[in-house]
Amino acid sequence: MECLEWTVAPPPQLVTVGRGVWQPGMRHFARTFGLYDILFVRSGCLYMAEEGREYAIGPGQLLTLEPEKRHVGYKECEVETELFWMHVRHEAPQGRVAADDIPWSLVLRKGTDKDLDPARRPIYMPKYGSLEMESVWPMLEEMVRLHDGLCVGTVLKLQAQYFRLLASLQELVRTSGPESRSGRLAAAVAAYLRSCEREPFKAELLERRFHYHIDYLSRCLKKHTGMSPVEYVRHIRIEKARRLLEQSPELTVKQIAEQVCMPDPNYFARMFRKETGMSPAAYRKRRHGYV
Repeated sequence: MECLEWTVAPPPQLVTVGRGVWQPGMRHFARTFGLYDILFVRSGCLYMAEEGREYAIGPGQLLTLEPEKRHVGYKECEVETELFWMHVRHEAPQGRVAADDIPWSLVLRKGTDKDLDPARRPIYMPKYGSLEMESVWPMLEEMVRLHDGLCVGTVLKLQAQYFRLLASLQELVRTSGPESRSGRLAAAVAAYLRSCEREPFKAELLERRFHYHIDYLSRCLKKHTGMSPVEYVRHIRIEKARRLLEQSPELTVKQIAEQVCMPDPNYFARMFRKETGMSPAAYRKRRHGYV
């Protein structure tokens, strides 16, 4: 399945949502406009073309029509067709990626209290295809109900339901297809590295454990987490150090460095700053509200 990659923040904005029942002989008019038009077919079949590419959207399928691309019904409905639709505005440039290539385990930078703007992070929307939609229909029905009776008291409820829908669609994409071999291997390597994070990293042990050359193991892990094995181990250790700095005030920075297998305080401080943007001492003070 092909997916559209959107970056947030800001998030995609819901403009409107609706439900319709199209009778045999009806078809969509030609249009080009600046919004995403997301179509969900519950029963029947809707025939749409986008920039000349034809899609037959059957039960349990959706199609995301893209801004500024001409779309039109290329064929009349042959049977009664029930569908939901959403118009969504999102100004950020989009990417395209196959669902099997989405790096679901990619480790993203966390925000800190020094940041003034939210980081831009990816979310994924199916372009066209079939999903297990049983959980989606009640969300769409509730969105239409809230939209039809929209008032000051329901604005946030509608937005919350919309974001639940986006999260549900992304989760359906994540779980609908067979996991790639590289994805399974990357998950296994990551779990192994977490289980032995206190041990010195040795490439030959990883090769012996998984029966692949370290270069291939590194490529798989990098593809799905954004980090090499050495970087992933360091990330695990720095995350543990962050927790200790927050939760164990009785430990000195030197003791914490030793607990996360970085006994050289200077090396620990450099790696901690690289990961978090500040020194261990400054991080502890900020987390405890001293500065």
